Amino acid sequence: MSQLAELQRWVVQHLQSRRALPQNEAVSAEARLLLTGNDRLSPVEQLEIYREQFWLRHTASLVEDFPGVGGILGQSEWEGLVESYLAATSPQSWTLRELGRGFAAHVERAADVPHRALVRDMARLEWCFIELFDAPERPPLDLRKLASLPPDTLETGQIQLNPALALLEVGYPVADLRRALLEARLAPDAPPVAIPDPEEQWLVLYRDADRRLYHRPVGPEAYALLEGLARGLPLVDACQHALDRAPAHAERLQSHVGTWFQQWAKRGWIVDVVPNLTPS
Repeated sequence: MSQLAELQRWVVQHLQSRRALPQNEAVSAEARLLLTGNDRLSPVEQLEIYREQFWLRHTASLVEDFPGVGGILGQSEWEGLVESYLAATSPQSWTLRELGRGFAAHVERAADVPHRALVRDMARLEWCFIELFDAPERPPLDLRKLASLPPDTLETGQIQLNPALALLEVGYPVADLRRALLEARLAPDAPPVAIPDPEEQWLVLYRDADRRLYHRPVGPEAYALLEGLARGLPLVDACQHALDRAPAHAERLQSHVGTWFQQWAKRGWIVDVVPNLTPS
């Protein structure tokens, strides 16, 4: 098993090489000792096929998962970023779905990424969309159940948010930019999409019953309220959390919370209200 593990590490090391292996005489010599070859391919040429496929499959997966990042950077900068990511991050899962999990964190660490803060926010947004697409399905809030609950349930119970919902605070309007970049890809004659100015946004990302993905910006006080609910706080405590996070918007919070609850239930953001069973 130790010899097998050593061979596996050797293969993985060379699969991640960015240079053609047959041009490396030392690797070619090692391959002749470790691999068999056949009447059509030398041992190192066999390994080269897998090296090429490693890069083609992994880079193609990242292109599909992060089109907004690629649209911001352009081909040359995108290739450099992806190469540095794959060199620094060995795949840890059998499925390519997990390949981009650490991509936004890599952008934060990588040197010389143009528009770093914008690219990081775009990578965070696009990974959230991947997570939401695969999130569990929950039926919408049953209004009949809601009507039968004790009067104080909304204040003291747990308001459960849809698992296919995420909250994302960003410094750029990346959701609108991503839409513009995707539309521009379908219209080759369209003018280049401009890099937007910084703009702090509080986004609710969600998926509908047909697995379509949406984004909706909300105010900082509504975002903080949803953040509190996502943590499992009852409505009263979530409101206090929102007041602490956005004290300048206290009046709006107090006057709109009832309307928001109705809107969020209608959109499928709220899926259940569970009474507090802890004795008072």
